[in-house]
Amino acid sequence: MKILFTQHVSVLGGSSRSLLELITNLSSDIEVVVLCPKGEYADLLRSKGFTVHTIVGMPQFSNGRIAPYKGFRWLILLREFFYLPFLFIKMQELKKENFDIVHVNEITQIYSLIFAKKILKTRTVIHVRIMMSTKKNFRYKYLLNIFSKYADKIIAIDESVKSTLDASLDSKVVHNGMSINNINLKDKKTKKFTVGIVANFQRYKGILEFIDAANVCVNEKNMDINFYIFGAEYNSTKSLKEKIFQLFGFREDMEDLVEKKLRKYALKEHLQLKGYIHHADDIYNNINLLTFPSHLNAVGRPVFEAGFYRVPSIVAIQNPFSDTIIDGVTGICIKEKDVLGLVNAIEKLYNNQGLLEEMGESAQKQVHTLFDSKKNTQQIYKIYKNLFTDKLE
Repeated sequence: MKILFTQHVSVLGGSSRSLLELITNLSSDIEVVVLCPKGEYADLLRSKGFTVHTIVGMPQFSNGRIAPYKGFRWLILLREFFYLPFLFIKMQELKKENFDIVHVNEITQIYSLIFAKKILKTRTVIHVRIMMSTKKNFRYKYLLNIFSKYADKIIAIDESVKSTLDASLDSKVVHNGMSINNINLKDKKTKKFTVGIVANFQRYKGILEFIDAANVCVNEKNMDINFYIFGAEYNSTKSLKEKIFQLFGFREDMEDLVEKKLRKYALKEHLQLKGYIHHADDIYNNINLLTFPSHLNAVGRPVFEAGFYRVPSIVAIQNPFSDTIIDGVTGICIKEKDVLGLVNAIEKLYNNQGLLEEMGESAQKQVHTLFDSKKNTQQIYKIYKNLFTDKLE
């Protein structure tokens, strides 16, 4: 089978890591080709021997819960329309490759899905990695029609995400994965208590709440803690395009906001910006506790990655499904944008090493059961085989 995987971002974020895990663990009878924007991720894939085609940018249309289209934000569609001809031309070029399946790596890539059917004439799989809006408005009905018409199989990364999809869609939960054999677990008992966050510099990731919590822990409660931010400015260029996006509120200079908070709170000695770290060992072996204080009401990839290293998590989520986090067992759940709640959860585990270790062990047991990359890749491989067989018939 020959499969084209389309990816919408150029950096090594959660969806990029998940796709890399998938294609790395696929059976050798799958010929993998990736289409993604130029940048860090494309370079990484090529360095690992994958065939990669690049594009200026991947057009998207989102109905996710974060940053919905309203007011001036509708103008961001101008960017998507700009990217659209480049995708069309690239798909025309790829017709000669005779793909059997196109796997679209995020539900926002509706144009990749449509062109896969219309131009490449393939079977299609689409991954859903974000919580969708469930408001039955025009966008909901428009996208429901597209997914019903063009998606042969829909994969949701967990039950929470699936719960936001229309019940009429043919969707299946296959959890993201991590290769257990690649994990080099080290003892952290002799190290200073360290709390981390793994996220690009985007407001909805909870970066600012993390820094506010660090201020309270260090400067008000006098806790002897290190705080690490693993990630970087999502779009760090200061081009004219970026300045225009900032002017209309499409993008923030988060790097500047972070630096201002660090100066204001005098946290330079206690909070370190680690930048992009490609290997999970270098992240989770150096922290005792992970925070995921996003505005998504969802559990992100870093939470289960941390679990493999016996690191529990504090997650901003209400009423989670048990396949993501179990409150009080594998971690602690708090409310969204609740700095005091985040501080209290950190303090609770900082003062109770036994509970910290107990939660870490429970988190590890859960992820070994649900997030083994090889097992989950086999589930997706079966989906491919079934679609390929249907195509032959």
